[in-house]
Amino acid sequence: MRGARAGETPSVSVLMYVYNQAPYLERAIRSVVGQQGDFPAEVIIHDDASTDGSREIIRRYADEYPDLIIPILQDVNQMQQGIDFVSRFVTPRVTGKYIAYCEGDDYWTDKRKLSLQIDILDRHPEYSGVCHNCVVVDAFGNRRKPVSKFFPFGKDFVYTLKELTFETRMPGQTASVMLRSSLYTDMPDAVREQYRRIRCCVGDRRRTLLMLLGGSVFCMKRTMSAYRYVTQGGTNWNTKVRGKNLAGRYFVQELDFRKFAKDCYGRDLHNDYALFGTGLMASLRVLICPSEENIAQYRMVVDALGGRKELVTFLIELFPRALLTLLLRSVQEIIWRIC
Repeated sequence: MRGARAGETPSVSVLMYVYNQAPYLERAIRSVVGQQGDFPAEVIIHDDASTDGSREIIRRYADEYPDLIIPILQDVNQMQQGIDFVSRFVTPRVTGKYIAYCEGDDYWTDKRKLSLQIDILDRHPEYSGVCHNCVVVDAFGNRRKPVSKFFPFGKDFVYTLKELTFETRMPGQTASVMLRSSLYTDMPDAVREQYRRIRCCVGDRRRTLLMLLGGSVFCMKRTMSAYRYVTQGGTNWNTKVRGKNLAGRYFVQELDFRKFAKDCYGRDLHNDYALFGTGLMASLRVLICPSEENIAQYRMVVDALGGRKELVTFLIELFPRALLTLLLRSVQEIIWRIC
């Protein structure tokens, strides 16, 4: 992997989002810049005003690889300001044909990862993205059990929008994803604005939806990255949401997903199971324990549908389709385990 020469379009733009991940960051960056293959690339590293020395690490590697690394160092934390830093600061800098991801606490384990994924997308225009298996490690780098929402899978296969509606798992963890940058760059302004306005609880799922609306995703059995799964301490997603009730946030996310798919792509997103489950959970939790958090999540659902009566009607209408999806999901899970 090398930096793009003058007038040359990078084959891939690697995006790395960092916030207070100094203990892990060097390993992540080294796994990226150590990729093998004669293809042009750019590595865009966005630091959201870290205070633990992450910025200094990024600067040092940017100085060492000036033709490859593009640092974006914030002085004020953008996420805490409610600013979508990806859309505002990162995506406009992307010039690569494809986009790959490696967050600051994850890392890649195979030096041919990028070249293998680039080759697949070059040869298969019907694929909007490609993912692969990964291992799970803790804060100290020790192996943990797999997280079945993402992996592992026992053979190469093609993931479609149908699998996403089953809610069994997504095609791959963030560090395994490579997708076509045209999914973002070719968006009409109105579509881009509606995509940006999705009340997103999990960015990975929104990105997955976009990939599947643009094509299918090829999933590789090969393991080529490590997912750092930490639930205590640190600043990652799993730490932040541990023990929290997010049913309402998930509900409005899925509602917005359905509207986005229909309005912008003319596709019916049959996410009945996810909508029914999150709507019902938000309702039950507030009945069992009317805490401030549970009331807030329930209120999100009620407000999204226009009232309590509308919520009850919505859940009743969803129930048969949600039940059918549950049965299909169970069959799919058996197939996954057999594979």
